Amino acid sequence: MIKYILDVEELEKKRLIACSRNTWGNTYRMSSEVSVSLLKNNNYIPGKNIIVYDEIKPKKMHYNLRETGEVQKLISMLSEENYEKIMDRLSGKSMRKGFACLFSGTPGTGKTETAYQVARETKRDIMMVDISETKSCWYGESEKKIKEIFDTYRIAVENSKIAPILLLNEADAIIGSRRDIGKTNPSHDETANRMQNIILQEMENLSGILIATTNLVQNMDKAFDRRFLYKIVFEKPTVQSRIGIWNSLLPGIAEEVTAELSNRFELSGGQIENIACKTEVDFIINGEGLSMDTLVEYCKAETANDPGEGKRIGFGNRD
Repeated sequence: MIKYILDVEELEKKRLIACSRNTWGNTYRMSSEVSVSLLKNNNYIPGKNIIVYDEIKPKKMHYNLRETGEVQKLISMLSEENYEKIMDRLSGKSMRKGFACLFSGTPGTGKTETAYQVARETKRDIMMVDISETKSCWYGESEKKIKEIFDTYRIAVENSKIAPILLLNEADAIIGSRRDIGKTNPSHDETANRMQNIILQEMENLSGILIATTNLVQNMDKAFDRRFLYKIVFEKPTVQSRIGIWNSLLPGIAEEVTAELSNRFELSGGQIENIACKTEVDFIINGEGLSMDTLVEYCKAETANDPGEGKRIGFGNRD
């Protein structure tokens, strides 16, 4: 576990610096919960939703060929040795130093788990943000919470030997197109736009690593598109990748069965994992082994309400 040792007086100074102003000009501070966690054991712990890298369990990920190369490239860039060199070079050329990455794709394709495994491989803790927790019915509170998140993360980066990752999971609601201020709920639209403006500005000035995951990119605001330096699209696995997932999750299954299921059902890794969990439950409750009929029924259930594919946006320039 990475320790963020700070002098208490210095910490209080940094906490005060992190204070900001809302739209009415009233000052606010970080929540008492965050402040207490900052001082706990004289270690810097930026908030409650911290995932420590060495507590993340290794997981074999089965990507398609393109995703495999892109994820490995990202891990290489975020390894401490390469990351420091990249930061120094960008700084020397007066370029933006923040690493903002977008993981997009349909549900169950491994976006969040990939973020975990990238953190584990690069020895970086994760500061997890639940976007739903930033929503408030009180005027100005949602913007305040968003600002507080980035203030907290900024202090974490400044006082970390190895910069943690800020993970905005399921960020669809905050990276969509700007709202037209309507007559039905104008205050809601205005709040959404102000939150987006704060996030865009923070991304512009980012010093550290941000990963956002989204299931949809059709409506992503162009201003966000420009600020994401790297984009990885996670598509449903190919037949060969599905065979690998089946074999890793249900190693006792016969090769001809995995081949048939993989060719017959275009399942995501998350859907196959759901089926594997169901078979384990069946075994515990009924003592039943794997049956082809049961597996087929579970596959049909998983595909019954499959959403359509998301729009491709790619990693860099691809044909």
